[in-house]
Amino acid sequence: MRPERLAALLLAVGLVAGCKSVDDWTGLKRGKETTPVARTDDGQVIAGYLAMLDQLGRGGTAEQAEIVATTRNAYLQDPSTQKRLRYAFVLAVPGHAASDAAGARSLLGEALATPETLLPSERALADLMIRDLDARLALAQENETLRNGSTPQEDHRIAELNRRLQAETTEKDRLRRELERAEAKLEAIATLEGGNTPPRP
Repeated sequence: MRPERLAALLLAVGLVAGCKSVDDWTGLKRGKETTPVARTDDGQVIAGYLAMLDQLGRGGTAEQAEIVATTRNAYLQDPSTQKRLRYAFVLAVPGHAASDAAGARSLLGEALATPETLLPSERALADLMIRDLDARLALAQENETLRNGSTPQEDHRIAELNRRLQAETTEKDRLRRELERAEAKLEAIATLEGGNTPPRP
């Protein structure tokens, strides 16, 4: 997945999540006796992911390495679901030295194992990312198979064809040698018969 595509995906998820809470922003659904509750807004979380991935996509090698190191260290020091998710997104982006689709897939699976710790937009995004990574990994496996030549079944078929070809080649060589020996015998007989033939008057 290109960084631009991932950013667009994040934005789409953010818009969906934002629609659910827009009334709360305007205060239209806030009742007279409702007490404001401190919470993390989906839109703010998605904006944070967007900013990080945009920086990762636009940055040079040194800046990319710094982003990877920062998110990785943050995850290792505090492996919360959000930090696990953030590090997974970094690994999922191709085009930098630490890109790791398989590693990202594993981390996203771990994050989705505890969906109650994720915001709705994070769950939706993680699910979409897993589908994309699965498709990429399947394609990579197919390409690897093609580069290696064939599947085990095709390898067996090719080996059998090679054995048959070798057997046919060996048989042709044997027949050729027998033909050469037969021709040599005929020439020898013709020579002997020619030598014993009396001269014509």
